[in-house]
Amino acid sequence: MNVVHTLNVVHLRVVPDDRRERTRQAKRARILGAAGEVIDRDGLDGLTMQAVAGELDCAVGTLYTAFASKAELVGALQAEAVGLLEASYRAARATWEEPLEALDDELAGLVELVAYGGFVSAAAVVYPDETRLVRALLGEVPPPRGPEPARELLPVVLRLLDPPVSRLAEAAGLGAVSPGDPVARALRWLAALHGVLRLEALGRLDRHLFRAPPLARALTEDLLCGWGAARDDVEVAGSHVDRLAALGPLAPPPEVPQ
Repeated sequence: MNVVHTLNVVHLRVVPDDRRERTRQAKRARILGAAGEVIDRDGLDGLTMQAVAGELDCAVGTLYTAFASKAELVGALQAEAVGLLEASYRAARATWEEPLEALDDELAGLVELVAYGGFVSAAAVVYPDETRLVRALLGEVPPPRGPEPARELLPVVLRLLDPPVSRLAEAAGLGAVSPGDPVARALRWLAALHGVLRLEALGRLDRHLFRAPPLARALTEDLLCGWGAARDDVEVAGSHVDRLAALGPLAPPPEVPQ
């Protein structure tokens, strides 16, 4: 009887806690969804706690029961954005496997790098809100102060860096680029790519001079050459990426079966 009683007590204690956690997560999801609607309508600059509360038709104080601050809310949105972009990249990369199998390993490593640069460029068009959140994460907006927000954001930044870090490390292992710190390289690459892609906003002045995709491709190629790849090999890799882009979008919806 004691054992049964003890198990029942434990069960009764766990179920409500689990239910409360599900309720909490559902509440956070509703708030994040409303914040996404605000960003769609007003842009990231228009995201305020008051605007999100208005979208939900609730008191502002209700938001603070789920997120301690706007910075924490934005951090959660950034984590979602990184997750969506990561899923899109995985979906794209799955379509590249068969064409890459026909190439020698060193060239395949270069194609993977040029293709990742193409993915970032394409994602800026397909997922503009997520890209803006990533740019804020990379320093466009100062990170929140305090150790706790920093601890929460660091894993998000590292998750964002994981694909380019992995591709750079693999390429170096194959001899496609020279050995080097893949994390430092990935940081410079992503920061530079997003800077170049912002030039698209100047397209109304000169749509050829400020066309972002070729500028981003040229930047990636120049960096790869600076990291030890031969220019001719990089250009060949670029032609293979053009073929990949003809087979399917470089930044597809994650939910599309591959």
